[in-house]
Amino acid sequence: MFKQTLDVLLQILVVYPKVEPLRIKVTSFIHRMVDTLGASIFPYLPKALEQLLAESEPKEMVGFLVLLNQLICKFKTSLHDILVEVFPAIASRIFNIIPQDAFPSEARSRTEEARELQELQKTMYTFLHVIATHDLSSVFLSPKSRVYLDLMMQLLLHTACNHKDILVRKACVQIFIKLIKDWCARPLGEEHVPGFQNFIIEVFAMNCCLYSVLDKSFEFHDANTLVLFGEIVQAQKVMYEKFGDDFLIHFVSKGFSSAQSPQDMAEQYCQKLQGSDVKALRSFYQSFIENLRQQQNGSLVFR
Repeated sequence: MFKQTLDVLLQILVVYPKVEPLRIKVTSFIHRMVDTLGASIFPYLPKALEQLLAESEPKEMVGFLVLLNQLICKFKTSLHDILVEVFPAIASRIFNIIPQDAFPSEARSRTEEARELQELQKTMYTFLHVIATHDLSSVFLSPKSRVYLDLMMQLLLHTACNHKDILVRKACVQIFIKLIKDWCARPLGEEHVPGFQNFIIEVFAMNCCLYSVLDKSFEFHDANTLVLFGEIVQAQKVMYEKFGDDFLIHFVSKGFSSAQSPQDMAEQYCQKLQGSDVKALRSFYQSFIENLRQQQNGSLVFR
């Protein structure tokens, strides 16, 4: 009976594709059916997701992504093939909806449209985080999705370094950590994703793990910021595990020297990073950053 109802509701989406209250109710029904029908809902998902995506406004896209998050958390890697089909369309829609100026000014952010776009941004990061942390990062590498990979990396990087919501920044750093683990084999062999290792070492490590924390807006007295800082330190451990001296030499020689780090501090950092005590590394790196800030006293601007 539930399946028959679902058939009827999907026909309603075809006949009345732009009636928002109907679309919301159909989405709500599918949410319920995920738990009620379990895996037997699979045959209905491609058509349902296609219809829901077709005419989505920004605030409806939020509901659509929340539905996908539920599906991924419920079915995990079983959802891989469906995600491979829908992700390119989602990426195309979202990157077209969200302006390149992804962080509107205070005046613009008060409008209803701007608030909807900000909510969509936040939900999109959650969606990407759910994909990455449920062993589905290969979805980003499917032939039709690869064209969005560079844009997605730049968006994640900018957000990890600059977003006003610290928890959103933390989610983006966690996505990078998972992608490094998934896409970068050790010992070094053929690159799984050409150019990704260089991007991580030369761009992500420098901007997110050094310059963003040197900025005085990175407030160590804030509890959420300390959690973000912990993830940034963890990212450095993962990069060293995967890339070894390729990461360490570049990070110290290019990054620390541009920040005018004393030689003895750089040497201590290398020792702590190569050790097994992550808490000691975290404590040292916080002191290291605070010392560099005092030494610079605002004389260097990185961003």
